Amino acid sequence: MSRPKVLVVGSGGVGTICALSLTVRDRSEVTLVVRSDYDLITSKGYTINSCTYGKLEGWRPHHVARNVVEARELYGEFDYIVLTTKNIPDGTSTCEDIIRPAVTEKSTIILVQNGLSIEEPMIAAFPKNTILSGVSLIGSTNYNGVIENKGRDHIILGDFKKPELRHENSQEVIDKFVEIYQNDNGLNKIEIDNDAQKTRWEKLVYNCVFNTMTALVNLDVSRCQIFSGNDALFRPAMKEVIAIAKSVGIEVSPEIPEKYIHIGDGFFYSPSMCVDMRKNQLMELEVILGNPLKIAEKNKVSTPILSTVYHLLIMVQQRIKEERGIIKIDPADFQCNSDKYSEIYKQKYHQ
Repeated sequence: MSRPKVLVVGSGGVGTICALSLTVRDRSEVTLVVRSDYDLITSKGYTINSCTYGKLEGWRPHHVARNVVEARELYGEFDYIVLTTKNIPDGTSTCEDIIRPAVTEKSTIILVQNGLSIEEPMIAAFPKNTILSGVSLIGSTNYNGVIENKGRDHIILGDFKKPELRHENSQEVIDKFVEIYQNDNGLNKIEIDNDAQKTRWEKLVYNCVFNTMTALVNLDVSRCQIFSGNDALFRPAMKEVIAIAKSVGIEVSPEIPEKYIHIGDGFFYSPSMCVDMRKNQLMELEVILGNPLKIAEKNKVSTPILSTVYHLLIMVQQRIKEERGIIKIDPADFQCNSDKYSEIYKQKYHQ
């Protein structure tokens, strides 16, 4: 019997370890899309320092492709498409467009991504496909082909939809993916999620706070905590996330804030948004913080800390866009009262 084919789209710290876990399990055929580092990885492979899998030199999965189109042309149809790229709706391309060339009727799409409301555009684009939520609790970064994996590979996998709305094969494809991903001897962990929306809100308690604030101040989590971040900012901001969740009927488990306050004790770990900011790459600002704040505004939930962080990070995100040539600020467009600057900018860039 042929093995399932898995396409992993996104070769950052999370995606590379996903591909590694699948390859170590060796019950599927794994293709990893590697864009900017393609020449490096095809010639030298990855250097991996992993608390899960140890130290590896020159590692590659079964196949490496430059992009999704090449992967589809060279390796055929895929049973699973695991999307681990950054989800940046205010960027240059959408996640739906990125994977579209590889999606067929048999494809199960797994979003191993951060954020809230990320499934809605994907479901709209591919209504006939099963789309799963994969919440990763790993700590892993990629700098120029060197993977530093400080937290054990742990994915919580479930269907975004309520049980009565799911595709009829939903549980079958979940069980199969668990079987091809979960390694023996407890090397990694993949667990089935019966409430994907609650799990995503609980992960936001971490992401809305640590991801955003470390990016804003350019410090790892531990240094922020050493410099009094826990009581001054982190715990109060976590309460704001929990209040937003409660406004939509989600009761975050009471142990979650302290779990995340201490989850990285001693690791001196920099979350993905902080890493992106350091690389001068666009951040997942909207799906991690913008979408929850839209709900907060609609439901009249007070979020003084998160709202301030969000608007400061908008400025950082726009600075990165300008430095990367995505937008251009022409001073001639702004020869007016500064109170009108924002209105002119939004009109010009349709934001």
